[in-house]
Amino acid sequence: MDELETALNIARRCSSYIDLMGGTMAEYEFIQWFLNQIDNPLLSYELQPISVLIWRDRFSRIVHGNTEFKALSMPLTLGGSGRGKLTADLNDVEGKILLTDFPEDMDDAKYVYIKAMERGALAVIFRDRFPGVVRRIVVTATPDYTWDRAPPPTMPAFTVSREVGDELSKYVGEEVEFVSDVETRLGTGYNLIVNLEGDKEERVLLAVHHDHWLTGFADNCLGIGLGASLLLNNIRSRSEVKRGLSLISFTAEEAGNPGFASLYWAYGSTRYVEFLERRGLLDSIYSVINLDVIGRQYVVHTSEDLSMQLSQFVSAQWDLPKPYFDSLNFEMNGIPSMTISSLDYYWDVYHTDKDVEDRANSQDIDSAFKVSKQLLTQLLTGDLRPTPFISVLNRDLVSVGLGIELREDWATYRFVKYLLSKYVVEFRRDGSVKVVYTNSILSYVRRFININDINQVPLRVEEFGTGKVIMDTTTIKNTRQLSEYVSQVIESLTEDMNINLVS
Repeated sequence: MDELETALNIARRCSSYIDLMGGTMAEYEFIQWFLNQIDNPLLSYELQPISVLIWRDRFSRIVHGNTEFKALSMPLTLGGSGRGKLTADLNDVEGKILLTDFPEDMDDAKYVYIKAMERGALAVIFRDRFPGVVRRIVVTATPDYTWDRAPPPTMPAFTVSREVGDELSKYVGEEVEFVSDVETRLGTGYNLIVNLEGDKEERVLLAVHHDHWLTGFADNCLGIGLGASLLLNNIRSRSEVKRGLSLISFTAEEAGNPGFASLYWAYGSTRYVEFLERRGLLDSIYSVINLDVIGRQYVVHTSEDLSMQLSQFVSAQWDLPKPYFDSLNFEMNGIPSMTISSLDYYWDVYHTDKDVEDRANSQDIDSAFKVSKQLLTQLLTGDLRPTPFISVLNRDLVSVGLGIELREDWATYRFVKYLLSKYVVEFRRDGSVKVVYTNSILSYVRRFININDINQVPLRVEEFGTGKVIMDTTTIKNTRQLSEYVSQVIESLTEDMNINLVS
């Protein structure tokens, strides 16, 4: 059986489990089956147990008169039932049921949900923007993106297809009934770690996740299939490698934080990185290749210093990092990481019941596999350099008056990446919220010093994950005050940098 057929067979089996969530018997059953497919005496296996939140939609419906409509409950809502008038006006939802379209960025549904909940809605129904699909999109009860424990989203919420939404829109102003019967409980999920045996101190980590909403063929059953094929391929070609190789399939990538945190995804990898930190093993991870949502045109999400070096060996489309993958937790710890993903080309079936094999493109799958193999080979046999990143940061530090000359070694690279490379959450003046990646938090803040329009400045900027407030301009009235305030922020940041870098 060739490598791609092995990957497809694994993906088909994985995708046969509907709503395969961390902590369920289905997860454990699939892992055991998967291990049988890759059994080899040169591989060692480890299951890392993690306490996770299990969410399950047992029964959902919306009824008008004698007509029942197909609907799905939205994770991680707690369910409920009731009756009320249907409204399409977010400003008129008290005691009513809101029917609304998904925002263009579907993850922004949580902001609509929060507003509806705050304004006294009984429930909210999201109509899909694409025909013929129903999907699961997670909503949370707080607008930030942090790992902090948060209150659960208590108001029932549903998704319906575009066609069902069109039918329901005919009954705006009339009463409908809703039922959302969901289960939430704690369980034990498992990160599966597979090591290719050897005596190398450094390891390249090949990361995937096996949990998925609904059918999940591309997200991420195909990822685990391709990851397995890459691992098996390297058993047969171990000559002249400088580093070891591990495949890890994470649990609870889609959701699973028991504390209903607003940063609800990538929970299994969060716990794995914490485990590495406790054991003093984080520095042994040389780099990470993550495969997530594969099946169509794809890009390689990584920092510019890595794409500049690797593009010499691999022909692919490169883009900046995104925080929506398991690579997030490694990036935030300064580990060179990349994610190969078709996410930007998969929105029509993302997290839907139509994420199936027929919606993927065989040529793109083959191409993604070849690029992944080339990247993996280069990381196992070649050498990345910290110089491109450090040289840019040295200039950046000088520009803000911080007289520190950074050493061009990997220890400095990882530490400075940890300090300076950030995802930030912008709470904007128009009420929108956006997550932004910045290669240097200093250059990000500095760009607001000479800005001429106060309306172009975020109302508040928080550090993604921790919620630490970096900028708060709510009391700033003009650009002169803004310039003074930003200077103070930079001074505070450089003081922290100086203390950390010198010590």
